[in-house]
Amino acid sequence: MVDRRGLAATMLAGLLFGTSVPVIKLGLSFVPPNTFVTLRFLFASALIVFLLQGRGWVRRDLFRSREIWIIGFINAFGYVLQFRGQLITSSSNAALIISTAALMIPVLSLVYVHEEMGMRKITGVLLGFIGITLLVTRGQAVNLGSSELLGDFLILGTAVTIALVFVLSKDLVEKKGGRPVTGGIILVTAMLLLPTVAFDLGSSTNLAPIAVFYVVFLAVFATVGAYYFFMKGLESVSPTISSIILPIEVVVAVTLSVIIFGDPFNLYSGTGAFLIIAGIILVSIAT
Repeated sequence: MVDRRGLAATMLAGLLFGTSVPVIKLGLSFVPPNTFVTLRFLFASALIVFLLQGRGWVRRDLFRSREIWIIGFINAFGYVLQFRGQLITSSSNAALIISTAALMIPVLSLVYVHEEMGMRKITGVLLGFIGITLLVTRGQAVNLGSSELLGDFLILGTAVTIALVFVLSKDLVEKKGGRPVTGGIILVTAMLLLPTVAFDLGSSTNLAPIAVFYVVFLAVFATVGAYYFFMKGLESVSPTISSIILPIEVVVAVTLSVIIFGDPFNLYSGTGAFLIIAGIILVSIAT
């Protein structure tokens, strides 16, 4: 029997993760991308150090591990790509393309840890990548000079880094535990993001109250809060059950993007969105 509290925690984590993409898009109107993402992780790191350190989210010996720094670098690079990509592509496109990380994980797992892929996973991955093609092209000839296309490719790079972080951190999580590894990744990511702020020196920053709210929201709810409830759910539900977080996250993100920004869908992009979500569900239930 499924533990209701664990299931509720997992669903809440999916809801919180899903809010991040539209909130990032809103915040980029006030704060340049590198500064914005750095502030998000610095605030999240402060929460971990001052509030969650005593709950097992920080292990000092972890920072002597080469793996945590490699994973942190990949994670930081992925977030830089995401925040820059979201400047020039729609929020709904970003949400859907980022969600394809779930489709890349089985492929990378096959390469790195020789994990077998069943027919459901293979079908899900194929459906997802057909969906990406339809979503990005919208049934039209591709204009390689399009800024939105560049944004889509930057976001696709983010999806690759998310999948890499997931696969590469698997052994570390088994050795050290989920909470300290999550805390370690957030702290290392914050440190590695700091130098990127220099690239925003020529850009204007408007730290209006609403901009500060977006930073705090992303740090408290979409980063620390989302990971906290995800880890809480893993304590009492199986990884298979916890995989429902993937379709919940993308549905929430796309729904909010359409409501807030009025992101348009035509027949091709709508079909692509459907195929991506269907692919994620197939991969999730096959895990």
